[in-house]
Amino acid sequence: MQTAIANDSEAANISVQKQFCTFWIADRLFGVDILHVKEINRELGFTPVFHAPKEVKGYVNIRGQIHLVIDLRLLLGFESKESDNDGCVLIFKQAIAEPFGVLVDKIGDVVNVAEERIEEGFKIGESPSSSTGDYLTNNENLIEGVCKLNENLLVILNAKKFISAVRF
Repeated sequence: MQTAIANDSEAANISVQKQFCTFWIADRLFGVDILHVKEINRELGFTPVFHAPKEVKGYVNIRGQIHLVIDLRLLLGFESKESDNDGCVLIFKQAIAEPFGVLVDKIGDVVNVAEERIEEGFKIGESPSSSTGDYLTNNENLIEGVCKLNENLLVILNAKKFISAVRF
């Protein structure tokens, strides 16, 4: 019986880790669940979609499959920026939505975070850090939570809500 109690207490001390694919937009760190990401691609040759919302960057052909690309800067309320060498497209798995990706300024690292360190229910104005600024005022529902890392605040976004946040 004592062995079972020891094992239970050991299990209680093990924290559940979540992995996030991180990226930078306007010098702020964001992340999405790594299980939602199919690949990271540097293909920035977009075919424009006329009369589409401003957040839609266009289509990109990756190995014969067409993906809609959303400019995440615009979706989050930042100003548009010309693509540079650091820019890339995060392509999401089809379980998230039809083939699509988001354009980000720069890719970051894969970050492991203990689940209990993620603050959920984050709303604008309740930020644990002033570094989040006043973005996302129209798309607060994109935020799943925030987590303070050693040097940055990681804003965790819900990739499943990106398409529905674009106003077609």
